[in-house]
Amino acid sequence: MKRSFISIIGVIALALLLVACGNSNSNDKKKDKLNVKTTIYPLTSLVEQIGGEHVEVESVYPEGADLHTYDPSQKDILDVNKSDLFVYTGDTLDPVAKKIAKSIKEEDKKLSIEKGLSKDMLMEGHHHHHGEEGHDHGHHEDALKEDEHEHEHGEEGHKEEEHEHGHDEGHHGHSHGQYDPHIWLDPVIAQSMAKEVKDELVKKDPDNKADYEKNFKKVDKDLKALDEDLKAKTKDHKGETVFISHDSIGYLAKRYGFKQQGIQSMNKEDPTQKDLVKIVKEINDSDAKYVLYEENISTKITDVIRKDTDAKPLKFNNMEAITKKQSKDQTYQSFMKENVKNLSKALENK
Repeated sequence: MKRSFISIIGVIALALLLVACGNSNSNDKKKDKLNVKTTIYPLTSLVEQIGGEHVEVESVYPEGADLHTYDPSQKDILDVNKSDLFVYTGDTLDPVAKKIAKSIKEEDKKLSIEKGLSKDMLMEGHHHHHGEEGHDHGHHEDALKEDEHEHEHGEEGHKEEEHEHGHDEGHHGHSHGQYDPHIWLDPVIAQSMAKEVKDELVKKDPDNKADYEKNFKKVDKDLKALDEDLKAKTKDHKGETVFISHDSIGYLAKRYGFKQQGIQSMNKEDPTQKDLVKIVKEINDSDAKYVLYEENISTKITDVIRKDTDAKPLKFNNMEAITKKQSKDQTYQSFMKENVKNLSKALENK
């Protein structure tokens, strides 16, 4: 009986030892990985794909957060400071991320994508509700421009008032910076983003350079294919207008020669009743059969468009607020393929 008891104790001790060793190995493996924090989903996806098994990556933004209103907590900032690398679009592109980056004292622990881009790749931010200028709406265009001119004067006063109030932006939350922040929706710029991520990972972890290079080549090939697909699908639609729930596809419009018209401005400011009436009239006058809708845009506004026009809704994912459930088995490239398909349908207008 005594011998049997000793044997049982021995088995338990051995089991505990094996569990401890297993946990130790697991922790060691985790420590071997680069701990990377990101902001927007496209960066998270690129780091995941290029870093592969050598990285642990997580966005600092809570699931489904509205980037126009999100404010990082002290804990968020501390968590980022504990990481090996913080990857974000840039100080002038993402004011929230700028606040986080400012708290990181070691320059080699943060990667601002913007710093690797030439200024001519960036577009100035627009703040009116009618997207890009120069839409071809026949005789209605002249009247619209006059109205827009009056509206812009009104906005100047509004901007001065906002400046006086400093950071208090009411229910509209954070304002975007000097440039249009939606750089990730342009697959050519996304190629530059991917290369910057790869180069930084190699710098941080040269032992796994071969893996990073191999993974990058695959991603780069996908992004080039996206660019070619967009060229083919937009070549017969130069100068045509696409209506979208907010001004997010300016980079795509510029590169591929079409025009965007947002229902909401870049800062997601709700259009006035007067603006809304104009937009509804423009959609009806243009005989647009489709409007691109983003999930993270006010349904109150889009419901008016659906009710007062014959234009059917098409989904466009700007990838600002992707949830874990949405991103399961998905990548930046797969979301963009779906976007390209619906953008093409809107341009064809059939």
